Amino acid sequence: MLNINMPGIFMFVLGGVVAGIGLWLRVPDVFVMLAIGAALVLADLIWRARSFGSAGWLTNRAFGGSLSILPMWAVGLIVLTINAVRMLA
Repeated sequence: MLNINMPGIFMFVLGGVVAGIGLWLRVPDVFVMLAIGAALVLADLIWRARSFGSAGWLTNRAFGGSLSILPMWAVGLIVLTINAVRMLA
């Protein structure tokens, strides 16, 4: 079952806005996906920075966005990695 919290929903919407802007500007897909990954990483790390120093601030779903067991910054890193490899291939 998909388990997502409100900050995670906000970050998905942010990714959709970035994608919409990229499509509107006719930016190549690989660059749009890189921008989406960067937006997810930055949004989640900024959100989690409010709890810096607390135990589990980087991975606990109570401190930021998450998708099932993955924090949103990890989802963003996966998107960035896949598309960076795709761009270099």
